[in-house]
Amino acid sequence: MNDKLISAVEVLLTQLQEQIQEVSETKKTINALRRRMGQEPLFADVAAEQIGSASIRSDQFYGKSVLIAAREFLEMRRRACSAEDIIEGLKQGGFDFKALTWKEGDRLRSFSMTLAKNSKMFHRLPNGTFGLPAWYPEVMNKRAEEKERPESDKDEKGGNDSQESGEMA
Repeated sequence: MNDKLISAVEVLLTQLQEQIQEVSETKKTINALRRRMGQEPLFADVAAEQIGSASIRSDQFYGKSVLIAAREFLEMRRRACSAEDIIEGLKQGGFDFKALTWKEGDRLRSFSMTLAKNSKMFHRLPNGTFGLPAWYPEVMNKRAEEKERPESDKDEKGGNDSQESGEMA
């Protein structure tokens, strides 16, 4: 009986965290639209609150490399996150962005590029969020198969569509 209740609480906590994330994304969208209209952002607290055991210690990421800290943050969250959310989480965990050579105005762009370049450690989803490759084994296996396939197979598969569609050269 107790195990069932523990499982139920875990499911509800996961749902709650997803709802909190949705609220955060909605606040960010509202703020972005207000900025476009020349108005001040309405919400100052756009970072998604962490619940349960996923709370971040104030020194958790201090002294770590940006890649290790980002991976640990994603492991804690157990789901894909936007670059903004990861940066916010690293800040909460004491990560020292000043130690990097990135300009403050370019921080988000530099951070996103760093994660995207490290495809063995991070996976960028089509919606722009980042997750860990282990979470997406089917996608990663498909990519590995495509890399292993000889170029001639790729050309035949991707091929010249103009002949297949009936177009004349």
